[in-house]
Formats: sequence, C-alpha cells, structure tokens
Amino acid sequence: MKKLITNLQQDLITSTGIWMIIFSSLILLASTLIEMKNPEGHHGMFFLSYVITVIYTIIVFGTALNRYRWKLSKSKIEYTVLMLILWFVSAFVLNKVMNVFDDSVLWLVVLLVLSCIALIAALFLDLQPSLLKHLNHFVLGIALILFSYFAFSLIPLYLISVPASIGLGISLHSFIPLCLTIVTLTICCRNVKRDRKIIYSIAAGLIFSISVIAIFTYNWFSINNTISKVSNRNILAEGKLPNWVVISQSIPKGLITERNLKSDLVYRTIDMDGSWLWGGFMNKTFDEKQQHDPLVVLASLFAGKSQLDQKERIKILESLYDARHQAQERLWSGDKLETRNVISNVRLIPEYRIAYTEKILTITNRSTSMWNRNQEAVYTFHLPEGAVVSSLSLWIAGKEEKGYLTTKAKADSAYRQIVGVEQHDPSVIHWQEGNTVSVRVFPCSIEEDRKFKIGVTSPLKKAGSELVYENIYFDGPSASDATETLRISSSKPLPEPLIPDGSELVSKNAYQLDRDYKPDWILQFPASPLSSQGFSFNNKAYQISEAKVNQYSFSPKHIYLDINGSWSKKEYLELWEHIKMRKVYVFDEKLLQLDESNVDLEFQRLSKLNFSLFPLYKIDDPKTSLLISKGNGPSPNLSDLKDSEFARKMGKYLSSSGKIHLYALEGQISPYLKTLKELRVFDFHAGQLTDLLNNVSTNTFESTAEDSTSTTIDPAKISIRQTSGNLKSNAPDHLLRLYAYNHIMKEVAGGYFKNDFIQPETIAEAEQANIVTPVSSLIVLETQKDYERFGIEESKNSLKNASMKSSGAVPEPHEWMLILITGAVVIYFLRNRQQTKSVA
Repeated sequence: MKKLITNLQQDLITSTGIWMIIFSSLILLASTLIEMKNPEGHHGMFFLSYVITVIYTIIVFGTALNRYRWKLSKSKIEYTVLMLILWFVSAFVLNKVMNVFDDSVLWLVVLLVLSCIALIAALFLDLQPSLLKHLNHFVLGIALILFSYFAFSLIPLYLISVPASIGLGISLHSFIPLCLTIVTLTICCRNVKRDRKIIYSIAAGLIFSISVIAIFTYNWFSINNTISKVSNRNILAEGKLPNWVVISQSIPKGLITERNLKSDLVYRTIDMDGSWLWGGFMNKTFDEKQQHDPLVVLASLFAGKSQLDQKERIKILESLYDARHQAQERLWSGDKLETRNVISNVRLIPEYRIAYTEKILTITNRSTSMWNRNQEAVYTFHLPEGAVVSSLSLWIAGKEEKGYLTTKAKADSAYRQIVGVEQHDPSVIHWQEGNTVSVRVFPCSIEEDRKFKIGVTSPLKKAGSELVYENIYFDGPSASDATETLRISSSKPLPEPLIPDGSELVSKNAYQLDRDYKPDWILQFPASPLSSQGFSFNNKAYQISEAKVNQYSFSPKHIYLDINGSWSKKEYLELWEHIKMRKVYVFDEKLLQLDESNVDLEFQRLSKLNFSLFPLYKIDDPKTSLLISKGNGPSPNLSDLKDSEFARKMGKYLSSSGKIHLYALEGQISPYLKTLKELRVFDFHAGQLTDLLNNVSTNTFESTAEDSTSTTIDPAKISIRQTSGNLKSNAPDHLLRLYAYNHIMKEVAGGYFKNDFIQPETIAEAEQANIVTPVSSLIVLETQKDYERFGIEESKNSLKNASMKSSGAVPEPHEWMLILITGAVVIYFLRNRQQTKSVA
C-alpha cells in the first residue's frame, strides 16, 4: 500500500485520473438517485461529468504531445486506460439523457464496476500479491468479453458518430467500448509477458464468461423448444384449455423463463433485420421498467425469440409470476407518477368482527416534460378474504366528490370515453378476482397532486381466541418514499401492548401514528363476544351470529386428487395408503383411475405442473365425491378461461350440479379454486394431512350452514342472516354490505362463465349496499351532466358511500320522510318567529 501511495504521489497525472474517475462515478450515482426522484432532473449532471472527462483528455494528450510530439503511441498506457474509463463513466451518464441502452440489470452494474477496478489494478501488477494478481486477471478475462459485447452492440452508431463528433465530440462515446476492448487486450498481453502464469487466470475468465453465455443460451433454446412441443401437443389433443394455459402449466419456472417471457416487454432483444439495439420502441403494454441484460440479447440472437405473441406471454406472466398489476390495461402512461402520502384510517368493530378501512392516497407527477403533463394512475388493492369496497372519492378542484354506483359496463364505458377522448377528471374502481380491485385516476398532472379515497368493509379474521386485522396494501405508483399517517380506532378498548410503537392516544380508543409508509402489518387482539343487535334497512333486518359448524357423516365413494408442484411425494404416498381401497382419480389430459401400477408414474408427471386446473365437470356425482387439492402459488383466474371449451363445459356444469366437497391441504388453494370457493361452488374443508386422514377414516366431516337467507363469512367464523322487519339498534351498516356481497357471489356462480349472470335484481342488491362486485363498479365524474349523459344515476334507496360515521342504523324511507317533514315544520316556525320579531 505504501508503494502504491508513493507511486501515485510521484505520478500526478495518474493520481489525478483516479480521483477524477471517483468523482465522475459519484456524479453517475447522484444522477441515478436524482432520476429516481425526478425523471428529468438529472440532465444537467452529464455536462459536469463530460467537462471532467474533457479536461483529463486534454491533460493526457497535452502531456503526450509535449513529451513525444506526434508519436502518441509512446505515451504511457496508464494514462490512456484512466482516460477511457472516464469516458466510459461519462457514457453511462449520457445514456440517461440519450437512451442507447436501457437501465442495466443488477449483475451487469456490479460486473461493470469490477471490470473498471480490475483494469485500473492491472496497471500496478508489481504491487499485487500472487492471489490478488490472479483474481484481478480472472476479472479482466470477463471484462474483455463484456467490453467486446458493448463494442459489438454499438456498431450501428459508428457511421453516424464520426461526422457527429465535429461539434462537441459527444458522439465519440460510441467508440469507447471498442477502445476499452483493445486496451484491455493490450494490458493482458503486456502483463503476461511479465508473468506467464496469469495467462491461465485470463483464460479462466474468458472460459467462465463463455460458459455462462452458453448455459443461458442453451436453457433459452430449451424453453423455446418446450413451448413449441407443448403447444403442438395441445393442438393435436384438441385441448379444452387455451394454449397459453397449458404452456404455463408445463414450462420450467425460473429466472431464464421469466426473462424469455419478458423479452421485448422489459428486456430488449436484437433485431438484425431492423433497428438492432439502439433504435425502435419497446411495447408499453406491460408496466415494468425496461432493463438491459446482455444475456437476454445474446440468447435471443443465438437461440431465437419466443414463438409466443406478446398477449400470450403476458397471460403466462400473470399466471406464473403474479404480474397482473403490470399487465393492467393503461389508456395513458403513468411512469412518472409516485404515491407521495398515504392516510390509513382504520375503524375496528370487534363485537361484529368487522373493520372499515379508508385509504386516502396522494399522487405526484414527477415529470418536468411537456409531453408527460397528464398521466393515468392505476392501482391494484389487495383485500382480505371476504372484504368488499364500499366507498370511493376523488378530490376535484380541492373538493371531495363521492362516487356513484353503477354497472361495470356503464362505468367502464364512461371512463374510457372521458379519459381516452375528452381527457378530464374521472376515477373508477372495478372488482377483480383473487380478492383484489383496480382503481384508476385521471388526470395526474404536473400542476397539482391528485388525491383519492377508497373505503373497504372487511371481516376480522378469527384465529383461536384472537381477532386479526390485515392491512390493505396496494400495487401502483411507487410508495417507497411515501409517508403515512395511521389512525386506529375501536368500538372496544384495545390492549396497550398491541398498539403500534410510537402511537399516541388522540381520543377514546383511538390512536394515531406518523411514519414512513409500511404495506405489510397486522394487528391481533382478543376476540369480543358477538353483539346480538342487528341493522335494518328497506324493511329488512341483518343480524350476526357465530357460524354454526355441523358435523355430518360422509363416506366418499370417489376421490379426486388435484396434483401439482405444491404436493410432496411423502404426503402423496401417505394419503394413497389410506385411500387406495376407494376409487381414486387424477386428471392427466383425461381422467385416470389410480392403482399400484401407475400411482408413482402419475405423480412424477403431474407434480411437474406449476399449477393445476382440475376440470370439475369431470366429477359425475358431486354428492359422493371428494376433491383434494393443494396450491401455494399463482395460477390463471376464472376470467382468463372465458370463451374456451373448458369454460363452456364448466359453465354448464356449475349451473346444474350441486356443491362439490373440496378439501384444501394446509388450507392452501390456487386462485382458480379461491374464486370458485367465493362463488360457493364448494362444500369447503381445510386442514393438515392428519386431519384429512382422520376425516376419511371416520367418514366424518364438518361444514358451516348457509341457506338462501344467510351467508357465512369463513375468515371471521360468523354468519349474517337476513330477515323481514325492522330492528331499532346502532349496529353498523357494514352488516348489510358484507351480506349483500356474499349473497351476490352465490347468485352469480351458475352463470359466471356466461353474460347472463348480470341480472337486474343482482345489480339492485349491489346498489342498495353500494358495493363493488363482479356486476357493479364505483365511478366519480367531474360534473352532474357527465353522469346524466352516460345514464348513471345516484341510487335513491341505497346506503350510499360508507364512512367512518356509518356505524349506526340508517333511517328507513318512511323515516326519512318524517325527518324531512319535521325539518320543514321547524324551519317554518323559525322563519315565522323571525318575521314576528322584525314587525315588532
């Protein structure tokens, strides 16, 4: 180290170059951080970096001319290396202003840094210990491949860079990777002459790089080949499922597969017949930041691109990598938006096992460009099981405007017309499968922040003797730097130790906390006895009670195993030993009965599936059958299967068959089965394998009772019953909202795969409860005229939007009339009194 410091002190040009590289690298880092905060705010950073680079270039060439006149080749190669690295750093700062390559993936960033460090370290070969020397040149071998890749990629720019350099010379950045390749090779050759052994380290780096590229490319080719084979087999078998579904079941899930599917969506590939790397435009239908991965570029070049079209690949990404939010349709870009602030207002009502949550989000448009003045914010909110959206508000001109409930079709039509053509204020919220809803807000302009509110009525999950509140989190414009104000209030006192740290008591049983936004948190507290009071509206009463668990005798004659990759061989064989005396079936392109000859083979085949979509229509007699399933990952949703032969048969089956007995091992089922469960298709059971074996051996199962006037909320272990008449109480209106949501899900089950599940009585029930369902949406428009021209009316016989104050009974229509008459009488006498006083 002392020798190194001494050498640098003696050679000011070298030490100056190193310090300039450090400073320029800090500029690049600062530019990246500024870009994260303000997408256009980093542009001025390039000129600072470029000035530093030009100054050092003048120093290097000036020194060479002074010492060697025009024989510049005799100049010290150390100066040339430092100068080229400075240009290389400057090129990446420039890339943020003039996009040639997309943002580098993490491994590429690390390798670029290591390559530059290794190249500088190679200048001081004599000062390195043996081990460090070999490690240094191993990295140099990798760097040689890396610099060559960049030099190859920039070939299309070479022809225009030479004449373009006449001005400020900025276009000369195009030649830097080529120059670095040459100088790296020169340094390696020079150092090999001084120490022959390091040639093995350089060769090892080269072989390692080529091996990684070869392995990645081979797997890329294998994935393409698998897609082709599975697709052909599905066509020959006249498959009932869409082609992309069968492919996503069978394709090996992993990093290379994900990159293959995201090629030309997130990762750019080479087009030898067109724009190559640096031109052309990426498809913007997938909302993920575009990145540059050389392995993807080379694999697509050598092994070819995916045969699937972009729509199919996006569908597979949704099903395999939980990318539904990124795949949401967008009418306008939202890439410059971020969530600046979140207000979470939580009201707990333990005696009803209900919570009402309001999320108020503030959106900022960070763009400084005139082209990005108006953007569209798209959010996906993840709700607890059984929860329903019961309010929506949008702030327009500083005033909170509440949403109107209407059919999903009307809301979608109005939003598309206003956003796509007229471009003024709407917000809309739609129901989605998988306990999610989508919220859209437009326009989010650079002039002011936008603010909207979503209200969610949710059951409190019962776990043993405790209730669990699960936070409602979202995907959307980044909230990484967002602040949050959290307010938790309860109708019953909360134990002090369970209150989030840092909270302060602001009123009775109400706590408030200011912090950085935190998406993942839960609150657990002791369960309270259920209230016997009910809620009345429109001559109907709604009361809550403990869900009644009925134990009944059931001896399944037929057992169907829904096998996929989430099953273990051990649990499969243990289960087989206990049920093999019955008729046991699996579905492997067709229904197969298991026996000792095929039990192992079928597991080997089916356990390779990423997910399973068991065709329920293959179950001939639901009353005597048991379906056993397990799933712990993404899968297609029911709506993804519409218009397929599979959906047609399922729709026909669901409209005519009874409930199917389903047992979920470890309580885990796929999104496909979750939606069917919510639609009340199953007599649902869940537990560990030992519980299932006990049920099967004793022929005893448990279920919760539910009929046409009651609905069971499984997570809360409660039942809500509807009766005729009125109840005078202060029960929350959320009882009606939860009842209506679950009742509607039961009603639409039979026609879910058809268009006739949208019935007037179903829409009327959603309007009365003011809830978002498969048939209804909430929308906020700018003016009353907008509502009128799209045929959207505010329901006169409705609970309206939920609020923190909506915890008591709502007056009946006749009671509203009495209130209005009483108010009119009071106003009349007050005015008459004032007139009498004025006369006197």
